[in-house]
Amino acid sequence: MAVKLIADPHGRFDDLPERVSPGDVLIVLGDVLDLIDWADISGILPEVVGKDALVGKLLAAMAAGPQAAVELRDELLRPEGDYYERLEERVRSSYERFAAVLGRMECTVYVIYGNGDIPVALAECLDGMGNAVLAPPRVEIGGRSFGFVHGALYSPFMMPAEMDDEAYGSRLRELGPVDVLCTHIPPRLEEAVFDVVAGRPVEGSASLLAYVEENQPGFLYHGHVHQPAQRELRVGRTRVINAGYYKRQGYVHLHED
Repeated sequence: MAVKLIADPHGRFDDLPERVSPGDVLIVLGDVLDLIDWADISGILPEVVGKDALVGKLLAAMAAGPQAAVELRDELLRPEGDYYERLEERVRSSYERFAAVLGRMECTVYVIYGNGDIPVALAECLDGMGNAVLAPPRVEIGGRSFGFVHGALYSPFMMPAEMDDEAYGSRLRELGPVDVLCTHIPPRLEEAVFDVVAGRPVEGSASLLAYVEENQPGFLYHGHVHQPAQRELRVGRTRVINAGYYKRQGYVHLHED
């Protein structure tokens, strides 16, 4: 049995059976959906809204400030809105395809949701599957305790899977010490949060850094930063590892305890 991890598949699922063997454990570290790819403005949202129209809305919201970003989110996601029906159809279709791929794989799969996911829809599509689940807070794999913390910190759009760092820290405190911690987002460390292609940092969690410093798990696996300045670093005895950008790289990380 091997424990393998991927992060940020963003709609790339179909080749997973080629990369994971029967009997393995696969951990998916969030951002299953391809809502929007900022590199080329592709994905579900541009297809539903229209690329040019979406870019215009995004630029206007960013220029107008935080409240405008939240209003744009509501425009896109509220059930009575012009886009909701088509958006929900595309989201559920993507998650159903993901679940179908996992269902054909003879391995155990634990999935956490990231900032680009819709938690309720993901949970519903995984409900009742025999081998794949929305990850519980804690499981034992190969004699080691693995902890899973879902979600991400607020972006300007305050998406459904996002929260403030205090709420994120509460999830960590409820979890308690584990041997291996799996999250979507990185701790707030410059080398871990800076994306060298985007040329800017993403938001890292101070609560996550404090948890690692206090509890010193053997490993912290995360994703979220697609092209990090440093893919692996140490915090005390903890190896902090970015599991890669599966959509572009097709990389599967092998956990080596």
